[in-house]
Amino acid sequence: MHSVGFVDPEDMNVVKGKRKFTSLVGYSSSKLAQVMFSSILNKRLTVETGINVICVSPGIVQTNVVRNLPKVVQAAYRRVPYFIFNAQEGGLFSNASSRSALFAATDPQVVEYCKVLKADEWLVCPFISQDCQPTNPSEEAHNVETSKRVWEKTLEMIGLSSDAVEKLLNGEEVKCRYRSGSG
Repeated sequence: MHSVGFVDPEDMNVVKGKRKFTSLVGYSSSKLAQVMFSSILNKRLTVETGINVICVSPGIVQTNVVRNLPKVVQAAYRRVPYFIFNAQEGGLFSNASSRSALFAATDPQVVEYCKVLKADEWLVCPFISQDCQPTNPSEEAHNVETSKRVWEKTLEMIGLSSDAVEKLLNGEEVKCRYRSGSG
């Protein structure tokens, strides 16, 4: 869904009226923002940290994301269950759609894939498709300037400093606006 998304870093919650909010706009834009944010995070984590950031597509899961689309689109969406997982199957612990996440977390090829992309200074983070294949994210996901603005705006929205990752890697305490717990 990230490939049909568009992110305006000045209106990431689609509330300023520049675009009409629909569930599809919100969902696809959030997925693109996740890929963009992950790409910048991946760049900030050097090979030496031993940490890889990977985006994973679980496949198409039948949810209520099309509720605001034309009735004909909604009907078509419900009639193609052959390749769409239902919401229960689409959960993180289902066999059907968790396979790509499990593959990304456990297959040694993925570590090598991540190293190659970092060495080549690839613009986007590693991306694994629902069929467990390394995949190139959408063209818009390659927009470095927008990705940087998404990174900065996200940190600003949650009250983290722009150097929060570096501070964490150095063992420093980092506080955010929405800190949970008592300590």
